[in-house]
Amino acid sequence: MNITEDEFRLIFRELYPDMAYYTSHLVDPDEVKDIVQEGFIELWKHRDSMTDRDHLKAFLYKAVYTRALNVAKHQAVVRGYSDDRRRIEARRMEYYHPEHNDVIRYMENKELGKQIDAAIGELPEKCRQAFVMSYLHGMKNKEIAAVMDVSVRTVNVHVYKALHYLRNRLGFLKHK
Repeated sequence: MNITEDEFRLIFRELYPDMAYYTSHLVDPDEVKDIVQEGFIELWKHRDSMTDRDHLKAFLYKAVYTRALNVAKHQAVVRGYSDDRRRIEARRMEYYHPEHNDVIRYMENKELGKQIDAAIGELPEKCRQAFVMSYLHGMKNKEIAAVMDVSVRTVNVHVYKALHYLRNRLGFLKHK
């Protein structure tokens, strides 16, 4: 069965709606027109090998189905790629977020350390000495009293005054 150009136009007009309806169940609506047209182009290329009308219709359905399947696979790959890309981008944004960034945290801690050191430096000598031995060196009040040659009660008062001053000055330190 050799299909002429006029016969092909008639076949196109007759079968295009069925092919479009079939294809619309397989892919997104914006892909239907291109897929059906490609199916008819494939039919035109093989017009000399068609033996009868039933074969022609089966050929078209198979051509359209194959193209629709390829488009669907491609869309799945693109969506998968897009999802992966979005996940990677989200991780990157989270990694570089200032609250999760070690460099920024280090700089903030360094600045905080400077503020604490400055506030400790403002303490009276005996308060500073008792506080440093207690909180920075982890010594017990009895040991501090022996080093400073004062009573344990005096060490308690010095540490209390230092903590009270630092809490007011810095606004966040809690009592140990």
